[in-house]
Amino acid sequence: MKASNLISLIAMVIWGCQTSASVNSSPIPLTSQLNPKETPMTNPMRPTNSVSFIPGPPIQPSSQLLNWLNNETQTASGSRKLLRLPVVIHFQDSYRLALGDSFIGTSDKDLDQDTIFLSLSDAAMSISLLSTLRDICPKTVNSCAVWLEGYWGSLIDFDLPELSALREDQGENTKSPFSVLKVHELIQEQPGQNEKIRVFIESPSP
Repeated sequence: MKASNLISLIAMVIWGCQTSASVNSSPIPLTSQLNPKETPMTNPMRPTNSVSFIPGPPIQPSSQLLNWLNNETQTASGSRKLLRLPVVIHFQDSYRLALGDSFIGTSDKDLDQDTIFLSLSDAAMSISLLSTLRDICPKTVNSCAVWLEGYWGSLIDFDLPELSALREDQGENTKSPFSVLKVHELIQEQPGQNEKIRVFIESPSP
């Protein structure tokens, strides 16, 4: 091949690569490059601002707490308030491949006929609840107590009376849905004899 032909071929290849790059490239602007009317996407299930919490009712008696959770955890406009609950969570077995029962409390000593069992949803978490608990719970136990932050109820409500009836027929514990947003610290110290453990609720906006 003549030198002139080889140079022409190389020039055509370089020109083709530059053209392809200019057509297919679609740079993503940095936040600082956004139009004043544009905003970066955020997760609508997570609060974007810091939230303050105030003490709510004690976890005992359970019947009064359940009534409060069902009726006093929304704003006047109907939006749900963030909660922090002390929750005991069991793994299904020693292999920790799945979660078992969970309920509001600080240890299995809180179990009684009125215990509030939970159906935990981690749909709003970036890392699954199971993975998070496997990391922070001591390896030698099959359950641990943690503070969970989230919303009372499901993120999406479904009306499934057939499922509720099935649970009753099977004798299972009625479970209240709780949507978890964040896992806080382990509850390692048990309350004193006269000390009351309370739930926490998002403080009213000023």
